[in-house]
Amino acid sequence: MKISLNSILIGVSDIRKAVPFYEAVFGVKFTEVRPPFSCFTMNDIEFNVEEISPERPSGWSQKYLGTAKPIGLEVENADEFLKLVVTNGGKIISPASDKSWGWREAEFSDPDGNTFIIEQKIEN
Repeated sequence: MKISLNSILIGVSDIRKAVPFYEAVFGVKFTEVRPPFSCFTMNDIEFNVEEISPERPSGWSQKYLGTAKPIGLEVENADEFLKLVVTNGGKIISPASDKSWGWREAEFSDPDGNTFIIEQKIEN
């Protein structure tokens, strides 16, 4: 049986405020914005950016809105990327630091508090 990654869900409080952040910071263009649903594609993976809706089960926002996302995003320059995050309303959770395994890593959050990891390969 073949299994492939289809989509990643990010909960937000207001899609119309989230779209400009993700477009500016992730360098993507949303292919659909139809509240409570919106989406963009990065590296052939669909990201569903969604608000709470009556179709979602009880407790949905506690699980998907303002939580840590176990996603590592590779960037060319961690420090420049973090400046872009802050300029667009996000926050630095942990500043960029070099790791012994050969990567420079940091954590940031979007305006809703969804937290992501960024990684920059350190050239030797």
